[in-house]
Amino acid sequence: MKTGIQLYTVRETLKDDFKGTLRKLAEIGYGAVEFAWNYGGMTPEQLAGFLDECTLACCGMHMPLDALLDVNSEHYRYANAVNAPCVTVSLAGRVATDWENVPAELAQGAAIAAGHGLSLTYHNHAQELAAFENTTALDWLYAHTAPELVKAELDTYWLAKGGGDPVAYVSRYAGRQPQLHLKDMDREDGSFAEVGTGTLDFPAIIAAAQAAGVEWLIVEQDKCKRAALDSAAISLKNINGLI
Repeated sequence: MKTGIQLYTVRETLKDDFKGTLRKLAEIGYGAVEFAWNYGGMTPEQLAGFLDECTLACCGMHMPLDALLDVNSEHYRYANAVNAPCVTVSLAGRVATDWENVPAELAQGAAIAAGHGLSLTYHNHAQELAAFENTTALDWLYAHTAPELVKAELDTYWLAKGGGDPVAYVSRYAGRQPQLHLKDMDREDGSFAEVGTGTLDFPAIIAAAQAAGVEWLIVEQDKCKRAALDSAAISLKNINGLI
């Protein structure tokens, strides 16, 4: 398995120095980054060249649903330029409104993404662990979408926050999850924590990911209690101790 980082983790640092932040992530030891809407003001070709300069790969790209459904979206141009393997959406807010319509939209988006040579993954939050049609909204979604079209980018923290077992979920969707988001849960207040410093069983999670065929372990920490780059370094060091 390869390791990367979701750039949302360092979003504030990126605002101050986009290129310097990516260079620092490469120095820390990350081999890949996952984008979330911020491309540093560069064109797709410029961004691809800069990643090459930093010896960073792209392990994915989050995009909004309207962009996913737009065959001409600039996000696809960026994704192709940097050789992203997947594009990813998250629709947690739809669980409480019109979740029954989501599978059809994701199927449509997956077909458009496939036309650009990209796979589609769905990223969960805690809301998708709510009860829906005698199961959870997340399990219902995957039961109502084709595994070859809509794949999973499970998130360890949000699975646990929603009352699920991250190890069980990773195992359940073996073969369907090219990416796995890793973040831990603080022992004191249940907030976000660096991988390996909180309550989640990361030796078991990573073992399950290996068995499930996960290709990318992607660090994401939505909020950090120390400098975000320091948190990123701690998570990577702890992951490297387990793989």
